Amino acid sequence: MRLDLSALSSFHGSLITPYDPDYEGARVLFNTRVRTRPALIARCADAGDVAAAIRFARASGLPLSVRGGGHHASGLSLVEGGVVVDVGAMRDVVFDPAGGTVKVGPGIGWRDIDQITYAGHSFTGPDGLEYGLAGPGGECPTVSNAGYSLGGGYGPLARTHGLGCDHILEAELVDAEGNLLRANETEHPDLFWALRGAGGAGFGVVTSLTYRLNPLPKTVVGGIVAWPYERAREIFRAYRDLYAGRTDDRLALCMVLTTEPYPDGEPVIAMYGMYVGPPAEAEEAFAPIHALGEPLFSTIGETSYLDMMTVLGEEIVYGLQSKWLGGYFSETGFDEDAFEVLVERFRQAPSGFSMVRFDLLGGGAIARVPADATAFAHRSALHYVSILAQWPGDDETAANVTWVDEFAEALRPHLTGEVYQNYADRDLRDWPAAYYGANYPRLQAVKRAYDPGDVFHTPQSIRLS
Repeated sequence: MRLDLSALSSFHGSLITPYDPDYEGARVLFNTRVRTRPALIARCADAGDVAAAIRFARASGLPLSVRGGGHHASGLSLVEGGVVVDVGAMRDVVFDPAGGTVKVGPGIGWRDIDQITYAGHSFTGPDGLEYGLAGPGGECPTVSNAGYSLGGGYGPLARTHGLGCDHILEAELVDAEGNLLRANETEHPDLFWALRGAGGAGFGVVTSLTYRLNPLPKTVVGGIVAWPYERAREIFRAYRDLYAGRTDDRLALCMVLTTEPYPDGEPVIAMYGMYVGPPAEAEEAFAPIHALGEPLFSTIGETSYLDMMTVLGEEIVYGLQSKWLGGYFSETGFDEDAFEVLVERFRQAPSGFSMVRFDLLGGGAIARVPADATAFAHRSALHYVSILAQWPGDDETAANVTWVDEFAEALRPHLTGEVYQNYADRDLRDWPAAYYGANYPRLQAVKRAYDPGDVFHTPQSIRLS
């Protein structure tokens, strides 16, 4: 039965139902394994549209969800038979170069922000180098800044400057009653605390975020370096030792088990990232990597932050089905036994699109923020592993799901049990402890204060009790 949309007659954006030709494309997520069919996708143009969509869902007795870039790992940004409050088109940018801040809509991605604040703005630093201002973004260009930052926000600048959520100075959001609230250190500070790490967990719909920005040289040293898979155990040891007790927080290197050429080649082990500092100092920082001897290939050299992040984003394949499992290594878990599991299990991947990523680095500026200062609780673990199964066809689903499930189970003894909430696993039994740890009771108190009717309810939103 068609929805009566007359109550949304003043809606500025677009309203898409299953009867519209744009519907099938509008409901597709980055993970095409998700086949959820909402009753209405409300593509909002402004905060007024967000409020109208929330009120419509409540008046109609329909569940609702919130969608930004469409990258939710478990597909919870869509709701079956309900209303999707889609903020992906809210992409305004207000840049304050003098204040070193930027205010943005929730739908815009980091590369678009970087074009304005980093590539389009220059100043000379005290060291005589040319600088721009960069936000704390990740590598995927279509991940929305809001979803990324509200759940934590790891990226190449995080170890040096802090997480995405640590850069948020203020949030504006629409609550369950359709009211626009401003949350910062002095206005609604309890909500501001919760949004920084659990902002997608059921408090309201964020309509803008204000970030502090970081000075970053226009020229940095970074790139990708890869070695034959037969050297994987050796490279694992070198990566572990590279960060053990490291005091210089400016070298940000992630690691990946993948294929070269991707996705039809042979398995390789690679590192990618950059030195967040003056290029003249990078040689010493990269010395342990160069000491590993001749790689298969290396692109490490002078580049710009924007160019490097753009290249990394171009390697991301769209239109695949996926299942994503992982966790934080325990203090001694990144060891020889874990290396053996990783090497042997990855060899068995049914799909060449699949990979194992070590894409999060704790310590540094991340660890200098107390675990209870924001809702984000994962600040001490140094390494995170993501087992990412990706495949194109439905006939491949069973084999790939089995592979990632069995891989994760084999690796479980080496992990803490905590899980990064932006890589949500809807099958987690104790997701409150895995995502939020000791911060969860405080999050429940904030939920009771701002959404006592549990309007923003998903299978993994904060529970009232």
